[in-house]
Amino acid sequence: MSRTQRRALWGALALAVGFTGFAYVTTQARTLRAASPWQADPYDTVVSFTLFLVPALTALTAVRASLCRGGGPQPGYRVDQLLRAARLGVALVAATVATDATAAALRAERELWDARTAWLIAALLPLAAGAGWCLVLLRRAGREVPPEERRRPGGDWLDDLVLLAAPLADLGVATRFLRRHIVAAAAGLSLLAGALVVTGQAGGEGWPGWQLALAELTVFFSGFFAFCLLCDALLRIAAMPRRPGAGRAAAFAAAAAVPVSGGLRDALWSLVGLPGAVDSAVRLLGLMAGCAVLAGAATLVAVRATVAR
Repeated sequence: MSRTQRRALWGALALAVGFTGFAYVTTQARTLRAASPWQADPYDTVVSFTLFLVPALTALTAVRASLCRGGGPQPGYRVDQLLRAARLGVALVAATVATDATAAALRAERELWDARTAWLIAALLPLAAGAGWCLVLLRRAGREVPPEERRRPGGDWLDDLVLLAAPLADLGVATRFLRRHIVAAAAGLSLLAGALVVTGQAGGEGWPGWQLALAELTVFFSGFFAFCLLCDALLRIAAMPRRPGAGRAAAFAAAAAVPVSGGLRDALWSLVGLPGAVDSAVRLLGLMAGCAVLAGAATLVAVRATVAR
């Protein structure tokens, strides 16, 4: 691994640490959250996910990068996939900063602003600058990866999982199972992660009732599941000999539509001309389900039509 590549990975790590601290404080410290322009949906939906996804992705990247200790030559596929993970993490940070900046520019929750709001908005500037700097470093680092390694990887994350676990256990059987059932594994992991988040929120804020808890679990499960499918496709968690089919693309679109429609629920409800407002968990679940079905069906038709050409 070259010096440029190491520098890019370290920069992405530093950005992720800084962002996680910022996201945690501004969402969990009630005095700061109360003065935040991005405290409500749809802006809050973004940070509700990136608060968990950025540190999780960074931790996995750091664990895998531990195989690069010693300064010796590294397989091109490993370096390429580490850089891909770093780019995705930086992109999540950049998307969150852009969302928060949009909330500030549109003067969202203006009646709640006070002296703390200016400091919160100012804190976005170093994060934005850091994200831009990291993207430049990662672009330079990516140019040093041989093109053939980017097109046809010689290994994936599961291969390196076997290497990392070798001193403790033989995970060969487990990784072969995961390769065959990667979508089911992603669904199970997403359900577990969503349940943990909802349980943690209930412990801190009180039990919201089973209908609202189900709606929250649906949102987090769907968002995490969509992210897992995205990671498998972009980062090559389990390298596949061919591109994912239309079914997986439709599953991704349907899952991603759930948190998006949840965050934009009031606007979508008005757009379709339905009476009243999204003032109950039942209506929210119905809206998200409808959007998921439409997004999945449209994606399935579009992908199949593209392949048929």
